[in-house]
Amino acid sequence: MAHVATDEEVGRQILRVFMNHNVRPSGTLRRNYFTDVRDADFQRGLKKAVENSWLTLKQHDRYTYILTEAGLAAGQDMRLSATN
Repeated sequence: MAHVATDEEVGRQILRVFMNHNVRPSGTLRRNYFTDVRDADFQRGLKKAVENSWLTLKQHDRYTYILTEAGLAAGQDMRLSATN
């Protein structure tokens, strides 16, 4: 049986995309940057990333996502733990 990614795992996948594009806090990415995240999981992961205060949604544009300071810190922690 295939592994079903948790909301947290998908949220981290979304955050990884921001890190891979070297986005700084208050920087944005649009939905089309997240092609590596399964469509079926994307909304769950996005919701979790917002709950974790890693991202905010751009007002009046539901397809643009804004990285927060907390998101940058979490993304840097992910990178550090991946190299250890």
